[in-house]
Amino acid sequence: MLKKLAFVGLSLLASSAFAQQKTQIEFWSWYLSPKFDDFIKGVISDFEKANPTITVKWQDKGATIERDFQATIALGQAPDVVNFWNDSTAAAVQANLLVPITDLTPLATLNKAYWPNVLNIFKIEGKYYGYPWYGYVDQGVMMYNTELLRKAGVSVSKIKTLDDLIEASKTVKAKTGSYGWLPPIKDPNGASFLNWFYLDGLPITQSGKAVFNSPAHAAVLQKYVDLMKADVIPQDLLRKEAFQLTNELYSQGKATFIVGGPQSLTRVKDSNADIYSKTKVVGAPLGKAKVQSGGAFSLVIPRASKHPKEAALFAQFMSNNTNQVKFAKVVPIVPTTKGAERDASLKATGSKDPIAIATGKVAGTGKLINPGFAAPKNTDAVYKNFNDNIEAAFLGKKSAQQALSDAVTFWNENAK
Repeated sequence: MLKKLAFVGLSLLASSAFAQQKTQIEFWSWYLSPKFDDFIKGVISDFEKANPTITVKWQDKGATIERDFQATIALGQAPDVVNFWNDSTAAAVQANLLVPITDLTPLATLNKAYWPNVLNIFKIEGKYYGYPWYGYVDQGVMMYNTELLRKAGVSVSKIKTLDDLIEASKTVKAKTGSYGWLPPIKDPNGASFLNWFYLDGLPITQSGKAVFNSPAHAAVLQKYVDLMKADVIPQDLLRKEAFQLTNELYSQGKATFIVGGPQSLTRVKDSNADIYSKTKVVGAPLGKAKVQSGGAFSLVIPRASKHPKEAALFAQFMSNNTNQVKFAKVVPIVPTTKGAERDASLKATGSKDPIAIATGKVAGTGKLINPGFAAPKNTDAVYKNFNDNIEAAFLGKKSAQQALSDAVTFWNENAK
């Protein structure tokens, strides 16, 4: 009898231990720690409470995230959810490293949750590969230093288009010695100059082929080359990302405009409270096509994930409307979810704070996000060649026409 009771007791203990076993998934974010630790840890805690059989191990990665991702897959230690961006998502799909998210989440569910234009950023060869997390708009709003504009004698009410902004920048530079607007020229993670063609309504690709070498395209490139020659825009734009350089110079009182998302202002506020107090916000000037450009960050599921179903649950939870709205209150990202545009907590009614005003203006622009073109195959090589050619034009080593023709030839020969 004692043996029987002991056996029953052991069985109950074993059953209890089995019931308490949890599935651990690993989540990688990109450049979010330590500034956003409280937010990320809070979402993870909420998820674990709602899903008591799942725990989340979080790691934040920096510039090496793609290399680390491939290395862990080779070692059989892949993470389960990874935070990528437009082009890194495409590159991972081309390497057959990701699971189509519609294998894990019905398309109807995705369509109900996210704006279709943002979902389509991560639609590659007919399949969807990324849960849209937070987004951004390249134009968004225009933030400006009121003191520099006053000294230059420029009225912000006259700046309605990108060409107006360029003319205002020329005046600001001539009258104050400070730069006006710093347009993205080179971007190590993409082909940012293509944006200026898109905003002017010029095609970038047609039927899968690059077509950005017409005389009209060359004229756009030459316009910016001439601005750099005249020192209306700094040559440092060839060496630094515009986002980084703009924040540095604006915070030093050496740049007048910031065009983009309000996340830029968080850095200005931290580094120069006086200039932040002189900052005001208006709608961004647009190009001839009257469109916004932008992109989004994704949450992807590796094929090598050992727990793809649990990973999908977490990716959906992290990127749902509730949590994107919470994130937008911490840092002014653009939510990619339907419903955020109606959230009263993101409105800046009566506020005089530049970040609050800017956040309210961009909160509903998720439905406008569009990169303007799909990432090509052999992304890294194609973008490097494009940027090398753009730089050659700015440095006078090639004409604008030759630089674009060479880039188109390389693109069409290698993006297959």
